[in-house]
Amino acid sequence: MTKATIRLGWTGFILFCYGCGGGNGVGPEEIRKREDKLRDQIPIGWQAYNQGDWQGSIDFFTDILEQADAVEGIELSARNQIKAEAQNGIGWSFFRQQELEGAATAFNISTRLDRRNADVWVGWAGVSLAQEDYSQVLQFAIQALEVDPEYNSGIRLDPIGRLLGHDQFDKRQVRILLAEAYFHLGRYSAIDRPDPNNAAAQVRLLRNSYRFVDPGQLLEAISEAALELQNEISSGA
Repeated sequence: MTKATIRLGWTGFILFCYGCGGGNGVGPEEIRKREDKLRDQIPIGWQAYNQGDWQGSIDFFTDILEQADAVEGIELSARNQIKAEAQNGIGWSFFRQQELEGAATAFNISTRLDRRNADVWVGWAGVSLAQEDYSQVLQFAIQALEVDPEYNSGIRLDPIGRLLGHDQFDKRQVRILLAEAYFHLGRYSAIDRPDPNNAAAQVRLLRNSYRFVDPGQLLEAISEAALELQNEISSGA
């Protein structure tokens, strides 16, 4: 066997490996471009959402999901992160259309793909409150604050700074969700110890001067705090 034959044999073997799944032949630069192209589209979906075109937003994010599944070469972690954010956009859009089951399904899928997106947990907590599933409200709201203690939906960014902002929710609204859920579960206050797992403690985190008197006074305080935040958002403060 000549050296030329050996070289030819190795060349054929390498090409055979690439053709049979040993690699897709796509270089790192091309993979990065494909990933960036997908990520560049996500803010456009949020723009549709922010303009009140919620069905258009759902359609756009659904298209991103299909593209993410079709594009080859992207690492699984990046693909899942992109798909999770698309499902998050679908969830919030369904929520704004009061389609609670569709929203819950989208948020559920999103958290399975990426548990580190606080915005998803907040959306799912809001849906759970509307569905009167107060235990789930607590679970999801607490998870959101554990992921991002300084949560603010309006200034969210992707890993390289693309704006993914929507609405104007922050950690204070999450505290309101917790306060309402604790209240409905009858966990009004804990006088004998500094326990945050009750409605009065959550109100105190919003209003340091608040002191629990009775459930009626507590409910009024929760309502006032929620109204103040709503007015702040409406005024653009």
